[in-house]
Amino acid sequence: MTITLEDYAIANGIDRTCQVLSDETVEMQQQTQSALLSRADWLSAWPERASRSIPLSYAVVYPPCATLEDALMQSRSVLAQCPKGGVLIEEHEGSRITYAQAWVTSIRNERLGVSNRFHYSLLAVSPDIATPSPLALMNINEVANLYSINGLVGGTETDLDSLVTTDVQVGFQADVFVSIGGLDQLATFRLFEGTDAINTDPDAGAVIVRPVDYDGSTNAKVWKRLDA
Repeated sequence: MTITLEDYAIANGIDRTCQVLSDETVEMQQQTQSALLSRADWLSAWPERASRSIPLSYAVVYPPCATLEDALMQSRSVLAQCPKGGVLIEEHEGSRITYAQAWVTSIRNERLGVSNRFHYSLLAVSPDIATPSPLALMNINEVANLYSINGLVGGTETDLDSLVTTDVQVGFQADVFVSIGGLDQLATFRLFEGTDAINTDPDAGAVIVRPVDYDGSTNAKVWKRLDA
């Protein structure tokens, strides 16, 4: 399970592991405006104006440090590095919950010898549940082998430009086996932020592919070939 607050990894599922309890109680809080109108027998309320918040907590274990001194410094640095608030994302095996805004209410650390366990408490609002795109589920730290892609443009499911990129981080790299300049070849493409025009002719410059979901305002990303 991965948990990020803005660009800070609270838990990354690798060396910062979130301890998920078998039993947990989470209570959503709601504040609803209400009033007793003149001569009314009952309260009137406006639930459409209600505001909701969800208190969330995470226990995250870090790997052992080399020394007690290192563990002490780690405990201090984490408390200093965690942002005060921002967009919170919980993700696990194809499921993603994005909270439009969340902020830290407290961070408590338990130092267990050379290891640290941090207890994060946050208040979050406006959750949105979505299924990430196939590329977003892949590890951005590795080059993806997109073996099913055999074309660059065309918008079909076997073309590079058909892949959803709205939720994919800039810097994602992939290998594809496609025809470029009339030759079938293995090519590596990287997702860049930019507004470059499409170019599939290697003699005319860098090979660039615009995703079908490209948008100059909300998703200005293009694929650029690296190995040329």
